[in-house]
Amino acid sequence: MELRFRTLTPLHIGDGSSLHSFDYAVEKGRFYRTSRRFFENFLDNLGGDAPERFASWSGDIVEQMEQCEKDRRRDPRNRDYNQKMSDLRKNHSLREFAISMKVESKFLDFLKQQKTPSLPIFSSDDRMQEIRGFQRDADERVFLPGSSVKGCIRTALLYNFLEKYADHEKVRQMLKEQLDGVKRDRDEAERRHSKFNVERHRKQFCEEIEHLAFRAGMIPERSNQAKYSEAQDDLLKCLLVSDVAVPPDAVGIEKIDLYLVKKLPKGAGYEAQRQRQAPAVEAIQPDQDLFVRLDFDIELLLVLHRLGESDEKGFKLGRETHFIGWREKAKIAFGLEAADFDAVPKNTKWNGPEIEKVKSKALAHVLDCCRKFSDAQAEALNTWQKEEFCNPKHNAGAMARHLEIGTGRVFSARGARLHLGFATGFEGMTVVLHLLAQHKKLFAEIMEMFGIGDSPSAWKNRRPGETYRANPDKFPKSHRLATRPGEILPLGWLEWADDPLAVAQPTHAAGSASISVPAAPSAPVFLKGSLKPGAELDAELVEGGNPGHFKLFIREDYQPTVALKYAAGFKNEDIGRYARVRVKNVKGKEEVTVVEFVRFW
Repeated sequence: MELRFRTLTPLHIGDGSSLHSFDYAVEKGRFYRTSRRFFENFLDNLGGDAPERFASWSGDIVEQMEQCEKDRRRDPRNRDYNQKMSDLRKNHSLREFAISMKVESKFLDFLKQQKTPSLPIFSSDDRMQEIRGFQRDADERVFLPGSSVKGCIRTALLYNFLEKYADHEKVRQMLKEQLDGVKRDRDEAERRHSKFNVERHRKQFCEEIEHLAFRAGMIPERSNQAKYSEAQDDLLKCLLVSDVAVPPDAVGIEKIDLYLVKKLPKGAGYEAQRQRQAPAVEAIQPDQDLFVRLDFDIELLLVLHRLGESDEKGFKLGRETHFIGWREKAKIAFGLEAADFDAVPKNTKWNGPEIEKVKSKALAHVLDCCRKFSDAQAEALNTWQKEEFCNPKHNAGAMARHLEIGTGRVFSARGARLHLGFATGFEGMTVVLHLLAQHKKLFAEIMEMFGIGDSPSAWKNRRPGETYRANPDKFPKSHRLATRPGEILPLGWLEWADDPLAVAQPTHAAGSASISVPAAPSAPVFLKGSLKPGAELDAELVEGGNPGHFKLFIREDYQPTVALKYAAGFKNEDIGRYARVRVKNVKGKEEVTVVEFVRFW
């Protein structure tokens, strides 16, 4: 089964690499990867004593960095040292060396001769200290890992289990018992004056809830007690998701910043702020089609079904017993029951229509769970945006308008959505939304134990003996968002482009609370106000390519067509789509000469 998803916002799946000043160069809004070979070849191309001069130039900057680090350690609260160190790191690059040698033009020519394609930068700030790379295969081709998509689906199914099937009291007891165990380990470490490894506990915390949802029981040899922790009895292994190819021109560089509401000193209230310490990332751009191949190993479940009507005792495999209670897990994971398997004749082929019908039901169940989970995430984002960041009392100003533009892509989406990758946050990677709704008091204890929601610098303002006190009603306090000129976007949202429900008015709901989200306008409107730089217009794509050509809706009797360049270009299949563009230059009274693409709607 191949599903077409369209990116609503930038999507980043990291490969673990961090690119610094010597790993890339920026020129005219384009990002170029460099390498050690490129570095060596460039110095050889300069000839003469270039290697020696580089060593001397680099050594001077390194000495300044070392001195700056020593000064910072003496006075850790002085931010001037941090800024100086940041500037030194940015200036410690091959291009800055070329500038010092007065051979910058040679460097740029050498740079553009590389085989590696450059990427567009969707930010006005091109001096980035760190850039995180996207997942690539052995041939350096970008791809979306199927494991990332499956992990997103798995979280959605777990959320559905907790909301629909789980015994809340049992879940509460499991959380409480493990939290008490972590506390005992911490107290024992303090008694022994040894190091308490909080991260080990954090990574493994309450995995039993996930096992309760998806893993059938297994009785090992020489035991009568069933275990639910064995990966081989995890029914979600029947869900198969392949890696997704990504076109090279679908990737660009996004600058990520941290947006939060900060309490001001002396009772001065709160302020919406943007902090620029987060990295930039390589990301798949909005409005890109990704074709996700998804399948189900229904054959395994069908074999289990035919081995016996009762699954309570499981099935003997050698000296072990496996798949105890698998029917309940199959219902939770795929929405399948005994009647679905009974409808498949014993002599049917594995690719027969009866098998495909069962797979289609499982797919519908999975997508429905994804829809409900993403609706809850969207509602949480909407609440944070409206009640916290964009609250007029916090004086968000232009940032509020830019955020509303960026999140509009998510809130107006009609199809089932996925939310995955970098900056998804606790709401996307965990079932924290369920814990906040059903176990808030206990979750506050969990937050305090693991420092969830605590500011890294908060210790500076605490008195001796004072500890972090969590406030789950204000969680999360911040979001990592992509900053573009005139637009602030959340990361990692995709929409199932062929969802039959896409025509419906979207409503994001969780539990009894619901919010209506404005749908995209059904028809363009003409300009209101004066035609000047900065004005935004509705437009229609009339010719694809790069540049693409857009018809501008200025007045009924004046709808000129302008050429518009865009990093990824415009696809012919998008001809006829309406978009929002921003006027950059006007000649005379009303001749628009340059416009900037904002988004499709």
